[in-house]
Amino acid sequence: MASMRHPVSALLPVLTFLAGCAGIGGPPDDIMKRVPVIEIGKPEPADKNYVLHVPAGKAIPIHVSVKGPLVLQPGETNLQIQLTQGLYIYKDWSSLDGMNWTHQAFAGRVSLGLAPKGGIVDIFVDRPN
Repeated sequence: MASMRHPVSALLPVLTFLAGCAGIGGPPDDIMKRVPVIEIGKPEPADKNYVLHVPAGKAIPIHVSVKGPLVLQPGETNLQIQLTQGLYIYKDWSSLDGMNWTHQAFAGRVSLGLAPKGGIVDIFVDRPN
């Protein structure tokens, strides 16, 4: 029996903070010199003004939860992923090199389905076109 899959217009919560609107032109050219660069997994500065660096191949912890009015008992799990390229994030901007900034670090989709073997959740992450 084939599984039923329905696309969901949502991404992992860790990705949602990458979207948004800010001033045109991106962060100042010298932003990497003006604010601390913090590697993922390290503590945030108190003022929360920093550039987040995710090195290529670094394990990124991801928390996934399933809940809602249709779910009798919510479920959650933790997993880890790694990126093929390094990434810098400053507020709602992202960059592969720390110089050229964009509002869209990722393109992706989430699909949910049910099959005789159980639930299926597929999360696909790619670079935007």
